[in-house]
Amino acid sequence: MDGKRGFFGRLLHSDFVIYTVFGAMATLINMGSYYLFYEKFGWANLVSTFVAWLLAVTFAFFTNKFFVFLSYDLVPHKVFSELVGFFSCRISTGVLDMVIMFVAVDLLSLHPNLWKFISNLIVGIVNYLVGKFMIFRKKKGARKE
Repeated sequence: MDGKRGFFGRLLHSDFVIYTVFGAMATLINMGSYYLFYEKFGWANLVSTFVAWLLAVTFAFFTNKFFVFLSYDLVPHKVFSELVGFFSCRISTGVLDMVIMFVAVDLLSLHPNLWKFISNLIVGIVNYLVGKFMIFRKKKGARKE
């Protein structure tokens, strides 16, 4: 069927495009919940940041599992393994983001907004690749949806 869709049909149905859409939604959850907790509820900055990150990553886990990488296995130990791998990756790439920003902005005095954008691109690509090839990988011979 993919051959009949053409290039743009395959692109629109690719897991990377779907990942990008849900990633944008996770970013909105992160930013919106941070604003709510920090500005409206008056929570501390780091508490608001952590809770917003936790909500966004939890949302991203389920959307990546079911909609992006089509991993429908609900065996508890498999889901737990995916969850641990996913959160471990997101913690690691969160650290990567902080390192990139520290080096680019604090050490090299480069443009912060430009480097935040570049860092988000790098982190997003790493998250996608780790999700696709390590966390939600399909077994050989598994049927693609």
